[in-house]
Amino acid sequence: MKVVKRNGKVEHFDVEKIAHALLKAYQSVETQFTLEDCIKQAKEITKNYNKDEDINIERIQDDVELYLMNKKQFEAAKSYIKYREKQKVDRENPWSDNDERQDLILKKYLINGETKKEFLERISFGKPSLEKVFRRKEAIFGGRNLYAIGREGNITGSNCYVTEDPQDSLESIYRVDYIIARTYSYGGGQGMNLSHLRPRGAKVNNSSNTTPGVMVFAEKYSHTTLNTQQENRRGALMLVLNIDHPDIIDFITTKLDLNKVNGANISIALKDDFMEAVRNDEMWTMHFDTPHEHIEKKVRAKDLLKLVGYSAHTMGDPGVVFIDRMNDYHFLSEYKDVKFTATNPCGEQPLMAHGSCNLGSINLNAFVRNPFTEEAFYDWNRFDHAVSEMIIALDDLLTMLGDRHALKEQRDHVINYREIGLGVMGLADIALSMRLPYGSPEFLEFLDVLMRRMINTATKTSALNAKEKGAFPKFDYDLISKSSFYKTAIDPDTDALVKAHGMRNSRLLSIAPTGSISNILGVSGGVEPFFQINYSRRIVSMFEEEKVITVWEKTPLALAKAMAVKPDSLPKWALITSQNIDFEERANVQKTIQKYVDTAISSTFNIPNSATVEDVMNIYLTAWAKGLKGATVFRDRCAKIGILAGINENTEDLNPATPPQVHVEEKWFNKKTQKADEYITHVTINKTGYTPEKIARELCPLCGDVLVKKQGCIQCNNNDCDFEKCAI
Repeated sequence: MKVVKRNGKVEHFDVEKIAHALLKAYQSVETQFTLEDCIKQAKEITKNYNKDEDINIERIQDDVELYLMNKKQFEAAKSYIKYREKQKVDRENPWSDNDERQDLILKKYLINGETKKEFLERISFGKPSLEKVFRRKEAIFGGRNLYAIGREGNITGSNCYVTEDPQDSLESIYRVDYIIARTYSYGGGQGMNLSHLRPRGAKVNNSSNTTPGVMVFAEKYSHTTLNTQQENRRGALMLVLNIDHPDIIDFITTKLDLNKVNGANISIALKDDFMEAVRNDEMWTMHFDTPHEHIEKKVRAKDLLKLVGYSAHTMGDPGVVFIDRMNDYHFLSEYKDVKFTATNPCGEQPLMAHGSCNLGSINLNAFVRNPFTEEAFYDWNRFDHAVSEMIIALDDLLTMLGDRHALKEQRDHVINYREIGLGVMGLADIALSMRLPYGSPEFLEFLDVLMRRMINTATKTSALNAKEKGAFPKFDYDLISKSSFYKTAIDPDTDALVKAHGMRNSRLLSIAPTGSISNILGVSGGVEPFFQINYSRRIVSMFEEEKVITVWEKTPLALAKAMAVKPDSLPKWALITSQNIDFEERANVQKTIQKYVDTAISSTFNIPNSATVEDVMNIYLTAWAKGLKGATVFRDRCAKIGILAGINENTEDLNPATPPQVHVEEKWFNKKTQKADEYITHVTINKTGYTPEKIARELCPLCGDVLVKKQGCIQCNNNDCDFEKCAI
C-alpha cells in the first residue's frame, strides 16, 4: 500500500507517521499517551485499508479526526483540526509571516513572476519531504543553489571555489587569472594562496631583472574580481599569504590604503611555530628560495603579530587562518595528497585546488517546542530528519548541477570528493527560546550535545547514501578513521555504518555566515550572537513629520511578549550581543562548535571601539590556543566603518592606535657569487601603509649586536648597551 500526496506524488505507507501525528495532538492538550499507544491506535485506524490499493492522504487525516471524535478525545481532535488548517494555509501561502525586508531579500532569488509557493516547489526539485522542511523554515540552501536550481544557463550552484595556487612563473600567474575570471562568469567566488610568488626585489631571468613582488599580482587578481561582472553583484576573492613569506609586511598593511586590493578579502596563514615564537617572544624568519638567491628576513615574532593586530584594529583587515589546525582537523587529514592552503572568500571552507563548497544551513531555532517557557524542549527527531534531508539534498545537487562548473578540473573534483557543507543559523535565537544565555556553561553543554548529534546524523546519512549510490571515489576507511577529527567526533554506531558502507561525501559540515538566507528566515546569522537587539530606523512620509522608530529582532520581541514585559525591560541575559559579550565566552562557543565541524566556521569577533591592539593580539592567541581554525576581528568605528556608513552618521574613531614600528634584518644570498648582502629595514607604519628605510647592516662596535634606528638615532639593539650615533 502507498500514500498519494496532495501534489500527486506517491510515497510508501508508514503507520508511524500517523502515530506521530496522534502523539503531537495528544501532547498539545497534555493528554498522556506514549508513542507505543499511538502506534496501536494508528493500526486500528488503518486496519480496514486495502493493502493492494493506494490511499489518499486526505482520507487518512479524515479517519484520524473521526477516530479522535469517536474516542471522545475532543480537545485532541480540535488540536488536530487546527493543525490541518494551519498546514493548508502554509501550503497555499508559505512564509506569510515574512515582513517587507525579508521579502525584499528573497526577491533576488526569485525567477520573474515567481510566487513563494512556486519558489519552494522549484528549490525542492520534486521532493515533498524536502519542501516541507523549507516551508517550515527548518533549513534552506545557500544563495547560489537558490539562484541556480531550475534556471537555464551557465550558473553554478556552488557558492565558492579555491583555485590552484599561482606558481612562480608568468604562465601560472596568468592561468590562475583566467581560472578565477571564468569561475566568476558562472557566479562562483574564488580563494588562493600567493606564497609561491617570489618577493619584491628578487632576481628574475628577464628584462626586468627583479620582480615587483606579491602585491602587484594581488592587485591584478583584485582587479579581475572587480571587473568580472555577475548578475546584480561582482565576484568574491580571498587572498592568503603565509606568515613566513618575505613580502608579508606589504601584505599585512595593504588594506590600510583604501585604493589597494579592494576587490578581495585577505587573510594571513599563521603557523603553529610562529604562534609559539610569539608566545615565547622569539625571532621569526621569513624566507624564499629562487634559482638565483636565498632570501631571509628576520623580525621579532611579537612585533609581526602586533602589526597584524594594528591593521585589523585600524581597518578590519586582515583576518587570520591557523593553517596547521586547518590541515590537521578534518576527515581527510591522513591523506598525503590532501593539503589546504586557502579558503573560500568567507572562510567557512578550506578547500583543495579546484574544490568547491555546496552550501545549506539548518535553522536551529525551528526545533524548539514550547519556546520561552520553563517547559521548552528540543525536538531531536525533527532535527535529525531535517539534517538528513539536507545532507541528501546537497548531495543530489552535486549531481543535478554537476555540469554547472566553469572548468573540467572543478567538475572532476566534485566527482572524486563530493564535498558539501551543511551549516547552522539561529544560534542566538535558540539561546532565548531555550532560556540558555548565549555563552553560558549550560548553553555550551546544550551546544555540545547538539553539534555532536548533527555531525553524527550527517555522517550516518552520508554512509546510508553511500550504501545506495556508492561512496566518493577517494574514500579510504583506514585513513579517515585514523583522523583526529573522526576519533573525536564520531560515535561507535556511526563508525559501524561508515565501515560497512563508506561515505558519500568527503566533507559534511561547514558554518557559513548565512547573511541573506538567515534574514529571509528571520533568525540570527550563522553562529553569531545578535549584532544588536534593536536598531533605530528613520521614516519620512509625504504627509507626516519625520519619525524615528525602534525595530527589534523577532525572537527578542517574542520573548518579551511571552514574559509580558516591554522589550527594553528584558533581563540582562536576553540582551547579549556581539558588542557586550565577554570575549572568552564568545571564543568558547566557537571552540565547542569547531570540535564537531570538519571544515571551518565563518565568524567575526566584533569588538568595541575602546579595544586596543593588545586586545586584538590576545584574541588571536586565545583563538589559536582553543583550537579555532581562524579569527576575524572587526572593531566598532574602525576606518572601514567610515566607508560603509551613511553620509550623516558620526563614525569618528575615538580610539585610534599608535602605529607600530618594526625592524627587519635582511640577508640576500647570491647563489652564483656565494656572497650575501645584509641590511636592516626600519618600517614606519602610517595611515595608508608603511615606509621602509633600508640601510646596510652594521654591528655595534661595543658589543657586536645589530644597530637599529630608534627615534632618529642609530642605537644598539642590545638594551644593556649604550652605544648610539646620529642617523643623519
